[in-house]
Amino acid sequence: MITMKRIILIPAVLVAISGFAQTQCSTDNSLFKFDNAGTTPPKTISKLGTAPEFPFLRNMANPKQVAAAIKRNDEKNTAGMTELNDMLTNIGFTNGAKDVEASNITAYYIPSGTEGNMGSAGYSTAYCKLDGDATEFKSWKITSGSGCYMYVLAKCGNAFYPNTEHKTACINVPVNLSGDMKEVTLNSSGQKVTTTDDVYVYYHRKRHRHATEHPIAEISDPYPSKPLLVSATQDVQTVPESYKVTVNPTENSVTVCPDSTLNLTANINVEKTSEYGGYYPSKDKKEYKQISKRKYKRTARKMRKIDRKEAKVAHLTGVKVNQCAVATK
Repeated sequence: MITMKRIILIPAVLVAISGFAQTQCSTDNSLFKFDNAGTTPPKTISKLGTAPEFPFLRNMANPKQVAAAIKRNDEKNTAGMTELNDMLTNIGFTNGAKDVEASNITAYYIPSGTEGNMGSAGYSTAYCKLDGDATEFKSWKITSGSGCYMYVLAKCGNAFYPNTEHKTACINVPVNLSGDMKEVTLNSSGQKVTTTDDVYVYYHRKRHRHATEHPIAEISDPYPSKPLLVSATQDVQTVPESYKVTVNPTENSVTVCPDSTLNLTANINVEKTSEYGGYYPSKDKKEYKQISKRKYKRTARKMRKIDRKEAKVAHLTGVKVNQCAVATK
């Protein structure tokens, strides 16, 4: 018998879309000035790394590494630190690089289509438009206690500051949550099934005129003695259970804004696809071995002694002695 069950869990999946807007921040550095924005088409940037501005900030793995690189190069007075320190003081770090901690830095993927000022080798600034796969535009957002910020593009180490006057309006987009269906098998959560392997011995009884047949199905001898159990082994196995796991969005479309966080809720469906809930076929095995009558009687006497000793042990300890050896899988 196969039984089916469904469990629905609803976790919240957050996709960060950080805000661009910031006010009352200094615009002394050219990175933060948009005097010529809109007068000429922005330069389209689709590939990074050709003209790195701050090479020592390229290919960092996490905020801790970024902060350490800034401080290390500030102490060495590395080329470019004068420009970077000027940018940092503009966004609110009074002592520039000395005030920057890992807690001031977060990873952020700048959306494709964003326009803003971008630094380049030689510390010049150009008005640009990022165009391409958003994964190309991973950046480190450096934010001061005042809330003012700047970006450093992770791949090339170039500073970037978005033009909030040219940000994308909120749009309604369809939700397409892709993910492979997973089949999960739990080998130790199902029904436990016990089988036994028993070994018996017997001897052939000589036929005489008053003897009658006492056949046993597993023994071909028509005149067997009473079988004597000499070995019993138990084997405990767990029947595996299988589950199908799928993820589905709760909404077909959502409104996305560049200055807000998108909260996307998804259903995780866990469906049991196989479970043996009926009578599990017996796999018990019985083996019969013929021996001489003399050996049979000696064996019977020994087994009776064992029974008496087990009874004494049980009386002394209060624990029932189990002769069966148990194997669990």
